[in-house]
Amino acid sequence: MKRFPFSSLLALILAITACSTPPAITEPTATLLLTDTPVPTSTPLPTDTPTPLPTATQDVAATKAAQATQSAADVLSELDDLLGDDSDIPYQDGQLLWQQTKPLKIQLSGPDNKILAVDKDLTAKDFIFKSDVTWEASGILICGAAFRSEPDIEEGKQYQFLYLRLSGLPAWIIEVHEFGRFKNTPTKTKYSDALDLDNGSTNQFVLAAQDDHFTIYINNVRLGTYYDYSKQRTEGAFGVVGYQDSGNGTCEFENSWVWSLE
Repeated sequence: MKRFPFSSLLALILAITACSTPPAITEPTATLLLTDTPVPTSTPLPTDTPTPLPTATQDVAATKAAQATQSAADVLSELDDLLGDDSDIPYQDGQLLWQQTKPLKIQLSGPDNKILAVDKDLTAKDFIFKSDVTWEASGILICGAAFRSEPDIEEGKQYQFLYLRLSGLPAWIIEVHEFGRFKNTPTKTKYSDALDLDNGSTNQFVLAAQDDHFTIYINNVRLGTYYDYSKQRTEGAFGVVGYQDSGNGTCEFENSWVWSLE
């Protein structure tokens, strides 16, 4: 019987042992759990700032038109109060030609006379002319208005309506002037207690001119209708006038307007 060498036997045992050793257990790799996907952060909406409305551009023309309409309505209301019962002056179909925006004052140092145009572009044929006239003087003073004047208001031919403050005697007159001097009168001097002669008093005149006749109101009192059949002037410009005999005086004109009857 053959004997195995010891070294061979040892090798055989080691081989058998190696074959019978169970394989090493590999720890399973931990599977990464899915994490919750974060909800996207909401993008803030832009602040709802109201867009400012554009500033309205003032319509100058419309404003002026509205003012003119209101002024005409105010004048028409005055005429209704004064002329509502006078059917011979057809004012309802007229229109406002001119309205005073600031006082006109004539300062005099007698003997003196002055005339001022109210508006170089204003002319009319048939019209109603109204003004509130305040006079102040120590002596004789005349305040009034020019109408239907030639373009040269100082020298041109024209009619003048005048208040006469004559030593306590209330009077008025319509005259025709040419080259700055008296020519004639279609009315002659008239007297009326409607005039207030007190120093610093205000008297209102309303003059309606229609063709060859003129109707006069002083302080809301109708003084009559007067005729100039010669028709020395039928159309023209407007002015205010003042005459001072001696000393100092003033004629101040306010709230004036011209209403067309054409």
